[in-house]
Amino acid sequence: MNTIEPAVVDDELVKKAVNEQANPEIADIARREGIDPKETLSLRLDYKNILKIDNLWAFENLTKLQLDNNIIEKIENVSFLKNLQWLDLSFNNITVIEGLNQLNKLTDLTLFNNRISKLEGMDDLMNLQVFSIGNNCLSSLDNLAYLTKFENLRVLNCAGNGLCKNSNYRHYVLAHIRSLKYLDYRLVDEESIAAAREKYIDDLIALEEEEKILVNKKEELRKQMDLNSLHNSAHIEGIDTLFDDMFTSDPDFQRLFPVCQERTTDLQEEYRAKFEVVVNELRHFALKKRAEMNDEAKSFNDCIHQTKNETDGECIKMLNNYSHYKKKLLRILQTSRDTKEIDDAIKTLKEDTVKLSDDLMSIEMTVVEQYEDVIKEFERNYTEISSTVTEYGQASFARMREIENEFHERFSESILLTFERFSKGDLEDVEDELRDILSDKDQLVNTVNGSHDFRLGKFDHQEDALVSGINQELETMAKGLHDDEIQRDRDRVCEIFTFIDKCNAEIEIAEENAY
Repeated sequence: MNTIEPAVVDDELVKKAVNEQANPEIADIARREGIDPKETLSLRLDYKNILKIDNLWAFENLTKLQLDNNIIEKIENVSFLKNLQWLDLSFNNITVIEGLNQLNKLTDLTLFNNRISKLEGMDDLMNLQVFSIGNNCLSSLDNLAYLTKFENLRVLNCAGNGLCKNSNYRHYVLAHIRSLKYLDYRLVDEESIAAAREKYIDDLIALEEEEKILVNKKEELRKQMDLNSLHNSAHIEGIDTLFDDMFTSDPDFQRLFPVCQERTTDLQEEYRAKFEVVVNELRHFALKKRAEMNDEAKSFNDCIHQTKNETDGECIKMLNNYSHYKKKLLRILQTSRDTKEIDDAIKTLKEDTVKLSDDLMSIEMTVVEQYEDVIKEFERNYTEISSTVTEYGQASFARMREIENEFHERFSESILLTFERFSKGDLEDVEDELRDILSDKDQLVNTVNGSHDFRLGKFDHQEDALVSGINQELETMAKGLHDDEIQRDRDRVCEIFTFIDKCNAEIEIAEENAY
């Protein structure tokens, strides 16, 4: 008895499958020359005795993948198929839902008739509309709560699982998955949904409260990400957490804090109040200037587009007029038998072509000059705004250093005062670790100064990020503008030369045929 060997999705298997499903009109060409994987949108690999999924990386535009009726044991090597919308893995030996991350365009997933006992691994499939998990090993109703996150889910099939024998199964599903239209091949009616929700009203209220909390957390996270992005664009990323970072990430300060904890806390709060005034003013100024820079960039782009549209319109009008008269003159060359009329037509054609070339190049030269003037003005305005941010930032960090120096002096006094009390034996119940710190004055002073230097280093790093970020942005922007303009000019000149060469070739052919 012959046994079919398990297969792996290899290049040969994929190539054969692509050729088999090719349009009959191009099938012969496909077999000879092959089909570009990037042009393949659908791929059938069913009934191939496939054990392992592999070698699909080239099919980046695939939207439909059929892998049903194989012996696949693990979902793998498909997460890079980011355009996939339809995936059929039914009738396999899959035990765990995994490997589906990043498939956020997937709308239809079939895992019918496998060995799956838990719903999981589908967090990225937020556009899922059709899900078939029938004939598997699902036994707990609670596991279906996992599907409540899929707001677009319209069709669900769980038939053939152990949980379907539960008398509350249908009510549970209809109560918890609100968007459902079909369940186990049956249309869902409004009355059934209402009855199910009434039955599970207490659970639903609790779930809705959890959802509200989750939505609020997501909204807070989104706002924080937007704020971080805004700060990053203004080169002040991390400014909001700078104060806390200076202390929590400083090991010297953490060792010193217990020495005079209450006094240090008071000094920190005074420090924070003064520090936040400076930070808030810097943030407000930097974001205000960022908005001005964005407005300046928008005005520049609007000006460029307006100039481009005007010159393009002028050039198109000239080309249309030229083409109109060229057709008339070419018609004369085709129909006339008068030598003088033919000579005059050829002469006019050549003169008009030369004039068109000169006019187009003249317009392009004017555009280049205009663009240079606009770019220079934009760079000047943008640099001026950037300079104000740099100057304001440097002044702000100078103020922060003054506040830090004041804190350092008062903090040092408190530490040394505690040291003197310890030396005189005025402190009782001193812990061993604290006793080690207070036993050596030189080491204590060095630790205090080290903590001070650490915080000053934080200021240096933050200031450098602001100044260097602005300078790099200016450099990148200026280079990009000039490079883009050079490329635009080259492309336009090439277009003109190509068009004129084509016209001259057409005139030469017409001239040869006219005599």
